[in-house]
Amino acid sequence: MAGPPSPAGRLGALLTRVAARLTTPFAYLAVLGGLQMVVIWTTRIRYPAWLVLLTALAWLTLLLALALRPGHWRLKLGGACLLGVLSAFVPVIAAIAYRARAGLTTEHDGLLQLESAVSRLLNGQPIYGVDWSNTPMAAYHWDLTPGGNPALHHLAYFPLAVLVGVPFRLLTDALGTGFDYRLVLLSFAVLGLLSILALPVGLDRRFMLVCAVFCSPLVTLYLWPGRNDIEFLAVILLAIAVLVRGRLLVAAAVLGAAVALKPFAWPAIPFLLLVLFARWRQDRDTRALLMSSLALAVIPVTTIVPFLVANPRGFWTDTVLYASGGIPDAYPVAGYGFGALLYATGLIRHRTDGFPFVLFQLAVMAPVLLVGARAFLRRPTIGRWMGGYACLLFVFMFFARFFNDNYAAVVITLLLCVRPVGDRLLIPARGRPAEQLAA
Repeated sequence: MAGPPSPAGRLGALLTRVAARLTTPFAYLAVLGGLQMVVIWTTRIRYPAWLVLLTALAWLTLLLALALRPGHWRLKLGGACLLGVLSAFVPVIAAIAYRARAGLTTEHDGLLQLESAVSRLLNGQPIYGVDWSNTPMAAYHWDLTPGGNPALHHLAYFPLAVLVGVPFRLLTDALGTGFDYRLVLLSFAVLGLLSILALPVGLDRRFMLVCAVFCSPLVTLYLWPGRNDIEFLAVILLAIAVLVRGRLLVAAAVLGAAVALKPFAWPAIPFLLLVLFARWRQDRDTRALLMSSLALAVIPVTTIVPFLVANPRGFWTDTVLYASGGIPDAYPVAGYGFGALLYATGLIRHRTDGFPFVLFQLAVMAPVLLVGARAFLRRPTIGRWMGGYACLLFVFMFFARFFNDNYAAVVITLLLCVRPVGDRLLIPARGRPAEQLAA
C-alpha cells in the first residue's frame, strides 16, 4: 500500500493545479486582453475613438461568451482573431496613416534604419560598415550614453530582415505611396496568425495562442512603433506548426529562416537537432538527417554569406561586435538583465565598458540546455520542445550585454504558448509508425 505523498510531491501537485487554473482560455483573455485594453485606452489620442470602443466591445463580448456560453469554440476562435486584428493589426495601420500626416512620432529607430537599409540595397550601396548619420534615424532621441546613438554607425540586423522589405518597397514605389517597414511586419503578423490557426491542436488551445500573441501588449506594444520581433516569432510559430506534423525537412528550412532573421531563434537549433537525431536513431535514415540539416543552413548561408564576403570586417563589427561589446562604440549595457545588475552595483563603471558576457552566457546556457534536453527526450512533446527553447532563450538574453523590455516580453509570450501548443509527440514511440505524428 502506497504511503502519503512526499512534501515535494504535494508541492508539485499544487503547482500543477495552480498552473491549470491560470492557463485557461478565460484567464488568457481576461488578463492579457485586459492589459491590452488598458494600453489601447492610454494611447487613445493616437488612434480613432471608434477603434478603441470597438476593440473594448469585442473584448467584453468575447469575455462574456467564455463565461456564459460553453462550447462554440469555432465561433469563439473567430472572435479572438477579430480581437487580435483590432488590437494588433489595425493600430499598426493607424500608426502608418498617422505618420503620413504628422511625420515621425513614436517610430522605433530600428524601423527607420531598416527602411534606409532597404533604400541603400536597392541603390546598390553597402549596408554594413557604413554611416547612417544622414538618414531619418539621426533624428531619433538618444540620451542613454554621450556621443549620440551608436546605431548610427552599425546595422545590427541580419541581411534577411532587410531583404524581406525589398518587394514591399518596390510595390509602394509602383503605387506612389510612402514605404513604411511596418507593412513588412504586418505581413509577418498575418503569417503568425495563420500558423496558429494551422496548428493541429484543439480550438480552445488555438484560442489561447491567439490571445497570447495578438491580444496581449507583450507583443503588440512593440509591434505598433515598428520593432521587428514579430518577424522571427511568426516564423517560429510556422516552424512549430510544420514540426508537429512530422515534416522535419520543411520545419528545418523554416527554422533556418527564423535563424536568418534574428539571433533570438538560435536557441531553438539544439532542440531541432534533438528531434532530428532521435528520429535518425529510430529509422536510421541518414539521408533524411543530412537533408534536414542542410535545409536548416540554406537560408542563413544564402542570405548572410554574400554580405559577409562583400565586407567581412563591416559585417562582423555590425552584427557581432556591436552587440557583444567588442568595439568602443558597442551598444551600451542597458535593460533589466545581468549587465544592468553589474552596472547598478558598480562592477561595470560605464555603460560603454567591455565585459566578457559571452562566457557567462555559455556557462549558464550549458546546464539549462542539458536539463531541457533531458526533459524533452524523456517525453518529446511540442510543449516541452517550446518550453526548453524559451528557457534557453531567456538565459541567452538575460546574460547578454543588454536585456531590453521587448526581449522580456518575447520570452514571456513564448512561455505562455507552452501549455496551449499541447502534448503531441514529436518523436513516435518505438514500434509505432512515424506517420502517426501527422494524424
